[in-house]
This record gives sequence, C-alpha cells and structure tokens, in this order.
Amino acid sequence: MLTSCSTVAVLVATVVFAAAYTIPGRTEPNGLPVYHDSPLFWLFTCLDVLAIACSLSSVAFFLSILSSPLEYPFFCHGLPRKLMIGFTLLFLSMAATMLAFAATILLVIRIEKKWTKSLLYSISFFPVPLFGLLQFPMFQSFKDIYRKITKIFHLFLGFSKRVCGKDKAN
Repeated sequence: MLTSCSTVAVLVATVVFAAAYTIPGRTEPNGLPVYHDSPLFWLFTCLDVLAIACSLSSVAFFLSILSSPLEYPFFCHGLPRKLMIGFTLLFLSMAATMLAFAATILLVIRIEKKWTKSLLYSISFFPVPLFGLLQFPMFQSFKDIYRKITKIFHLFLGFSKRVCGKDKAN
C-alpha cells in the first residue's frame, strides 16, 4: 500500500511538473504567457506549485516510513503520524491538481452561451468534492485505528509508557 501511494504521488508530481511547463494558452513573442495578467492564470500557477510541493512532500513522508527502524516507539507514534501526514499531503496534491485543471478550463475555454459555460464549469469542478467525499472515510478510519492502537497499548500493556517513549525519566 505504501509503495502504491508513493507511486501515485510521484505520478502526480510528474503531471504537475509537466503542466507547469506547458502553460495554458500560448506564449507571446517575448516569452510571457498570453494570460499572465489573468487572475485565473495566477490561480493555476499557485495551485500547480501547491500540488507539486504537497506531492513531493508526501513522497518524502512515505519514503521515511519505508526506511524507518522497526522499533516499538516508532509503531506507537511515528508511523501513524507520518502515514496520516503523507496521506493528507497526497490528498492535497490531488485536490490542487484537480483545481488547477479546472482553472485551466476556465481560463482557456471561452464560450458565449451561458448554459454551456455553466455546464462546462460545473463538470470541470465536479471531481474535487467527489474526491474529498470519497477520501473522508479513509481519514476517519485512520483516526479510529490510531485511537484503538493507543488504547490497546494503554489497557493491555502496563509498560506502554516505557515502550512508547512517554516516560522520559527512565
């Protein structure tokens, strides 16, 4: 699962990196993008930068999990925390990528008919809330699993404070 998430994060980073160099519209003879004064162009640029930063950060978190030591303190706190941060960053990179795509659609496609424009814009933004709703149960289940793991350590293992590194005196 972890390697699959790393692969998806690298693929998102690759697509976003390519989108940064394939600027929406065309460029003027002086090298500036045609839409460089448009707020939607700056929205696209900011979302693209956010997507690549979150994607590569999630890759870093997933790789840190894969190369971490196999010790009890890591499994109590480090692993669930890094896993949640990695998944959250991957989710943010996917959402930012989808929003950058929608901003590009709004920027490039200029349609005069109001109903066609409304339909096209609605369809281009549709994947973002759908993706968020589909991922919410996963984040909720990770939160529940983290609570159960810590409860098991506290209830059944009397020495969990020493094992999980909570007892700093020893």
